[in-house]
Amino acid sequence: MADQMTPFMLEACGGSGARTANLSAMAARGVQFTTAYSPSPICVPARSCLMTGLSMSRTGCYDNGDPYPGFVPTFAHYLTIAGYEVVLSGKMHFIGADQLHGFTRRLNTDVYPAGFQWSYPLLDPDDPEAMAFDFAPQYQEQNIGAGWSVELTYDEETHSRALGYLRHAPEGPFMLLVSYTNPHPPNKVPRKYWNMYASADMPLPQYPVDMDARYSDFDRAFLRWYGLDRKLIRDDRHLLAMRRGFAALSHYVDDKLGELIAVLDETGLRENTLIVFTSDHGEMLGEKGLIQKRSFYDWSSRIPLIVEGPGIRPGTVGTPVSLIDIPATLIDLAGQHPVRPLDGRSLMPALRGEALPEVPVISEYHGEGIMRPCFMVRRGPWKYLYIHRSAPQLFHMERDPGEWDNLAGRPETAPIERELHEVVTSGFDLDFIERDIWARLPQKQLVNRAMSLSGTSWDYRVDTDPAKQYVRS
Repeated sequence: MADQMTPFMLEACGGSGARTANLSAMAARGVQFTTAYSPSPICVPARSCLMTGLSMSRTGCYDNGDPYPGFVPTFAHYLTIAGYEVVLSGKMHFIGADQLHGFTRRLNTDVYPAGFQWSYPLLDPDDPEAMAFDFAPQYQEQNIGAGWSVELTYDEETHSRALGYLRHAPEGPFMLLVSYTNPHPPNKVPRKYWNMYASADMPLPQYPVDMDARYSDFDRAFLRWYGLDRKLIRDDRHLLAMRRGFAALSHYVDDKLGELIAVLDETGLRENTLIVFTSDHGEMLGEKGLIQKRSFYDWSSRIPLIVEGPGIRPGTVGTPVSLIDIPATLIDLAGQHPVRPLDGRSLMPALRGEALPEVPVISEYHGEGIMRPCFMVRRGPWKYLYIHRSAPQLFHMERDPGEWDNLAGRPETAPIERELHEVVTSGFDLDFIERDIWARLPQKQLVNRAMSLSGTSWDYRVDTDPAKQYVRS
């Protein structure tokens, strides 16, 4: 699993930019879902959906400062009951005291804090200099290039421990989740990979002259959240540098995937192993003048999703699907039955070569930066963006893949707009969501303050007893 990896710059996904030989080979051997979405374009909620198969609104995991209850079963619990050892190496960004959520163990700690440090109110509307994250410098040419970061050190540890686990894998069934934090910024790249892309051509976004007038209230909130209303990233030199950095780090992750698969071959595990590659969400990379995630536009909300393994019938599936479908798929594969209805569905029929019925695919964002219910609904070629108490957006993705022509409010599209609007308003309690977002914020901030004063934390600690390592007898 990668972090913040948009499929639009991966050669394996038909994009241009990052050379991804291992992903391409995996796609040729397996099934590629070419219209896969994140259930939330932000790390913690997306990963909660990946674990539970439930939407973030069902579990209350609204943003990067939210936990979800430990009593909610995850795919890891179901696989454990089915007899699997379920192990995590790398980032899952669990918030709160439960740092396993069904995993038997973790091979390393998380790259990010487990507490409520990242719980933010809205920006002060009267402060023109207010911003939440000064992310813009990470996307400017002078700060991108060959170098090293804490995140790269973390991914090296994650990878090393995953390889070690596979080389000494248990005799019985196991599930290993290997989760890298790259190509998430900062755009510091190992020199070997930067040298491959330092002079590479990259596709650059094109901006219409009236782009700023086309922004939704959601877009404007995050332009200010990042300080992009004051800091320049739209210049070609910045756009080229950030995309070179992304491509180089995606190549780095692709090589890690190749090494994992090579060890499966070496150990004879490959023929009995299902391999899934995906990301939590995408990355705007300057599209529409935006960076990071926290957007329903496809560059942020779409993800790569490729599956290979025994019994898989190779091919591509264009039907829209979601990361939230993976838990139902794994539970189905393990022969288990959910104890509560899931919001995702099993993709096993598609992996066997059967047609996958179309259902609305939903993505949500309610928390930091906007603090009100916001939804994306994709059904067939139509994509509807709902922003509570603001004007919606409606796009026909086949005719307008760049999402420039907002068809909401037009008489000729009124029937499909009503239908997709009903998916949101009938399926979710919007007033409750908004109350809940605001009600929990001061509670999280108080707990965070107390834990800071007491010096306590929930960060996962790995057993590193030297008496149990290497040769001791």
